[in-house]
Amino acid sequence: MPRSLTTHIDSPKEVGARLKASRERAGLSQRQLAFPGCTAAYISRLEAGARVPSLQMVNQLALRLDVSGQWLATGVEAAEVQPSELIDAEVALRLGEIDEAERLYRAHLEPGDPARPAALAGLGQIAFRSERWPAAIELLEQSFELRSRKALADPGLVDTLGRAHAMSGARESAIALFEQAALEAHEAEALVEELRFTVLLANALIDAGDFNRAEAALADVIRFADAIGDPVATARVFWSQSRLHSMRHEPTLAGRYARRALEILERTENDAYVGMAYHLLAHAEIEAGNAEEALVLLERGRALFSRDLRQADDARFSLEEARALMSLGRNPEAALKAARTLELLDAVSPGDRGVAYVTLADVFLAVGDRERPKMLLGQALELLSEHLKPMALDAGRKLAALLEEDGDTTGALQVLKRAAEASSSSAPVGERV
Repeated sequence: MPRSLTTHIDSPKEVGARLKASRERAGLSQRQLAFPGCTAAYISRLEAGARVPSLQMVNQLALRLDVSGQWLATGVEAAEVQPSELIDAEVALRLGEIDEAERLYRAHLEPGDPARPAALAGLGQIAFRSERWPAAIELLEQSFELRSRKALADPGLVDTLGRAHAMSGARESAIALFEQAALEAHEAEALVEELRFTVLLANALIDAGDFNRAEAALADVIRFADAIGDPVATARVFWSQSRLHSMRHEPTLAGRYARRALEILERTENDAYVGMAYHLLAHAEIEAGNAEEALVLLERGRALFSRDLRQADDARFSLEEARALMSLGRNPEAALKAARTLELLDAVSPGDRGVAYVTLADVFLAVGDRERPKMLLGQALELLSEHLKPMALDAGRKLAALLEEDGDTTGALQVLKRAAEASSSSAPVGERV
């Protein structure tokens, strides 16, 4: 269940040019602009377009140069001047001061307040971070409507809204949203946002099991990813290609693209991106039979998150650790890790939860437990039949085999029929069935 990536700048080259121009306009040398955590040498590399600064770094540099962080990151000033309270709210949110951010946002919810769209979007981001998907969707949809459903008015809102739809199980809503946003960006010739929304669309299609459409979407953006000059954008394409090949059970190709993404992301400032890249590569290594290497990668990924590991990501790491341990024949350890994973899975989307139940059933079977796998496969079939139909057949086959071994032939046939009906009603992904 690898996650996808986001980006926050138009390109390292353009950021570097704006940084240099702003620094020279301020009459500062690279050494004079430097501060703890940002050396003159690092500023030189940023100006050369050789590094991707974190959003925090962009804002710190912007503050010292008396320019806006949005302009330094994208070259575009905000369409509306936000009250200083909303800027304070955004800073508080990024620092993890959720209560303070929420208080500041709520002060601008009155109808007619020009800052109301931004305040609703901010509260939606808070709800999303708290994994309250319905609340996030409601708030973000309100903000989106107030912005006339223009994706380019707030790309981050659209990004989060689509993810919230997907996490709540409404993958078709996420797909439709990203498809429309990509079209809007294409018509506006906004290449950076077109790439962003198209990759998000591809990931949503991958999660829905529609691999052919995902492949076509990625083919559209591969042509201009390099032209944009943003290494993180290129990494996002590699990331999605790795996920696509992984879902198609092509571990060699999945690992190749995951390593290319990781090589790029290790040059960024975002440890969470790199941590999830290690997770993605570990998934590919397990599929390729390299479980020992996968455990090392997972350990590195966890270390990068440190105390910032969310429950959903903890569940993803734990699931891969259970798979790796089972592959190594360390079944008692795998079962303990599987039990830990079960405690965390409420934080992931229904479709991902269904896929995880199938994997965990295999782990418990490996230690001789037959009742829990039947329960998990039954739950998996329920979830996958509704949220990820192409994957339902695998769960159905495994559950039917267990029922048949128990002498319940009628139950086994009913399960197979249901799984086959769910799978055949999905989008055409013949390679899966």
